[in-house]
Amino acid sequence: MRTEQAGFREDERWILVAHAGTNAVCIGQLLGLKPVPWAWERFVLHHTGLSRLRTAQMLGGRMFGLATHSDVAHLPREDRSR
Repeated sequence: MRTEQAGFREDERWILVAHAGTNAVCIGQLLGLKPVPWAWERFVLHHTGLSRLRTAQMLGGRMFGLATHSDVAHLPREDRSR
């Protein structure tokens, strides 16, 4: 999905805090993936896992790309759920 189409500006940063299913659906939408049933299975997320999308110049616009997915490095090993 082109960032201009989604209403994002290059100088903006957004944060989404939600449950794994909502996050997975949003990630898929921003990456331009076709919606599917059980979309939360496409991007399985750890509890408190951080995913980061970045934009890059491409095809005369800016496109989203998945930079990190479900990163739990900020948690001590004993506090990780998976």
